[in-house]
Amino acid sequence: MINNFIKRFIYTYLCLNLSCLPAYADDIKLPDLGASSSVALTPLMEEQIGREIATQIRNSHQIIDDLEVNEYLQNLGYSLVANSDDAYQNFQFFLINSKQINAFATPGGVVAVYSGLFLTTDTESELASVLGHEIAHVTQRHLARSFERSSQLSVPIMAGMIAGILLGTAAGAGELGAAAAIGLSAAGQQAQINYTRANEKEADRVGMQYLSRSGYDPTGMPDFFQKLERKNRYVGKDYPEFLRTHPITINRIAEAAQRAEQYKSKMKRFKSPISYQLMKAKLTVLSSSNTNQVKNFYAEKIKRHRSTKKGLQSNPEDYYGYGLSLFKKQAYKDSVKIFEQLYHSQPENNSFIVALAKSYIAGDDKQLHKKGLKLFSDTLKDRPYNLVLTSNYAYTLIQSGQLKKSVALLENFTKNNYKHPALYKLLSIALGREDKLVKAHIAEAEYYYLNGLLKPALEQLRIARKIAPQNAFYTLSRIDARKQAIIAEEELYKMKE
Repeated sequence: MINNFIKRFIYTYLCLNLSCLPAYADDIKLPDLGASSSVALTPLMEEQIGREIATQIRNSHQIIDDLEVNEYLQNLGYSLVANSDDAYQNFQFFLINSKQINAFATPGGVVAVYSGLFLTTDTESELASVLGHEIAHVTQRHLARSFERSSQLSVPIMAGMIAGILLGTAAGAGELGAAAAIGLSAAGQQAQINYTRANEKEADRVGMQYLSRSGYDPTGMPDFFQKLERKNRYVGKDYPEFLRTHPITINRIAEAAQRAEQYKSKMKRFKSPISYQLMKAKLTVLSSSNTNQVKNFYAEKIKRHRSTKKGLQSNPEDYYGYGLSLFKKQAYKDSVKIFEQLYHSQPENNSFIVALAKSYIAGDDKQLHKKGLKLFSDTLKDRPYNLVLTSNYAYTLIQSGQLKKSVALLENFTKNNYKHPALYKLLSIALGREDKLVKAHIAEAEYYYLNGLLKPALEQLRIARKIAPQNAFYTLSRIDARKQAIIAEEELYKMKE
């Protein structure tokens, strides 16, 4: 059973990591921490915390909602989880839309990476090293054990620590946070510092194991550490948030480099795949608030590449980024020219296929529109269960008014493959436009359920049952059965007082 103490833990943790702090330090209200008794987190409690935090992240409207980039991050994360000490632990990976260089993990397997950190990496191994480190925090139960340990400290010590961190985060300066914590007892401070250092050291060691087992270049970890250490020379708003929760020292870098050399001798040379480079380019365009600036950035790169005959083959990610920036500016004819070059150079690349098909369809040319639909259709014959291709094709069919075709495509995919909220959202839209409202509400319920929003899911099922014909016994039974299953799950994960 999760009590108010753990609820306050979740609130405090979210405030520290999702920047939902008050604008001024004077407005900060310290939570009532309750008695200083030991609280042991069970696996169910950790999962409850993770579900709650995941819901809060989704509701924050701060996540990158591009399906292709998110699928890349999920696949990268789970390639590491599969080689971890707890491959059966559920994980959820989120990409936060923020320029901050930051990442964090929570009990229950929630791992969040900020777009600023993703774009700071230069290789997939560097990005994987961050994910491996955060996954290790979860599998080694650092966060859960830290909470259990902290709950045994006196209330003044915990209040002082939280106040110091809150003040420092709100003001954007680590020094202010340290100054605010002067009232702590020396013993309490040292115990917490030592525990944190021990956690970081173990996460480095275990994360390196995950990195190596998964086939990534282990030098990605010390390389990224060195990069962050160089950024440590800056102050103020440019100071990487990641360093405030993951302090990096020369010794830590040296230990990581030494350990990486030991692992590296046992593996083949690893080269970042094109998917990493392409998703980094896409994220650059998606996260940019100045489309002209990012377009000019890639245009200059292409200008330099064109002086060599291998420009497109050697640096496809720059052409891809340029094409996406043109698409974002609605210069569809120009984006078609770029994406056609990329497609003809690598006709099997899904990213190029999606980008080209969408560019064909986005313009006013009816012939190109048909060409885009055909490109999607022909590709899916060979790759019928590709999530990104299916969702983009289904969306295009809906926009083209081909609702029956879209519904058939989506129902076939959700019946034969793992469930994904984006597909159920599209299915709900298509069914709604076909006036199949009962099915539309059932699909919408699944969309909410897969996003961890159980109450809205139950409300959609209530509406579906209310408008369903009373003689539709199979449909009514299906709704009732789904409703009972969600209610049972809600009771299991309810955050009770």
